[in-house]
Amino acid sequence: MRTVCSAALAAFCLLALPARVAATETAYSEEVPLWPEDAQVVRIGIQELAGEEWALTHPSLLVYRPRAISVRAAILVFPGGGYKALGIGPKSTLGRYGADVCRWLTDTGITCILVKYRVPNTGCNWNSETRRHESPSVPMALQDAQRAVSMVRFDAARYGIDPAKIGVMGFSAGGNLAVLSSTSFGARAYEPMDAIDRVSSRPDFAIPVYPGHLTMEHKNTTPRSVAAQQLNTDIVVSREVPPTLLIHAKDDPVDPANYSEVYARELRKVGAPVELHLYETGGHAFGVRRQGKDADRWTDDAMRWLREINVL
Repeated sequence: MRTVCSAALAAFCLLALPARVAATETAYSEEVPLWPEDAQVVRIGIQELAGEEWALTHPSLLVYRPRAISVRAAILVFPGGGYKALGIGPKSTLGRYGADVCRWLTDTGITCILVKYRVPNTGCNWNSETRRHESPSVPMALQDAQRAVSMVRFDAARYGIDPAKIGVMGFSAGGNLAVLSSTSFGARAYEPMDAIDRVSSRPDFAIPVYPGHLTMEHKNTTPRSVAAQQLNTDIVVSREVPPTLLIHAKDDPVDPANYSEVYARELRKVGAPVELHLYETGGHAFGVRRQGKDADRWTDDAMRWLREINVL
């Protein structure tokens, strides 16, 4: 299946990006390749994505550092895009290359790391031709997320952060990736290859924002009314899941708030710490942009929660 970013979406999504972008174009201080060029994971990914238009085959980290005081914490940000593209184009509600969400975080002293994970079809996605949800044979997005957490922890001293204060935040499909990375840390989605992969990939906290693909609807299970109340079996919850803050708007027309409610319910069942914030209005993909809606409060609520779990 070929991936096409329409003219309507092109301003929000960045596709077919070069492996390295001049740092002078944005506020990030450096771009770090996620894998060695000759890594088998990269070679397999290139093969899997061969023939896909606008494929991003070389994932990387964009590092945004605090300009003043650092609280020695880091948050890895996974942008959305339906696992078809990365929603970090010039009109993205996260800002171009995630600059707006990272500015919000770095202003509070948090190191923000935007993860450019591989796309397309590298996680659960909707096939508009077959009208069905599909899961990839190789979970490249999850591979990249796990590697990213381990890499940041491995290089914590270089980034000036506490290796016990590394969290994940994701939006839409990226919210799904934040959920997966904070529940699947018990086993690598790839064969470990170096010292980085001997470091834990478990985030210390997670903030999925309007996450998608969380119910059995995404396994094409019927009837949908039942599937909508069942947690996707790709997500295995346990007491070891790190503190989680779920953000969702009740009027989200793309990823219904029910997704976060089901996930929160299952976390509570096993005794994992979770807080769910449902906002009356906000829609989908609000990012960190103010809309004059109820969801505008989420960034303040997130900062309060980070203080409560002693990240700030």
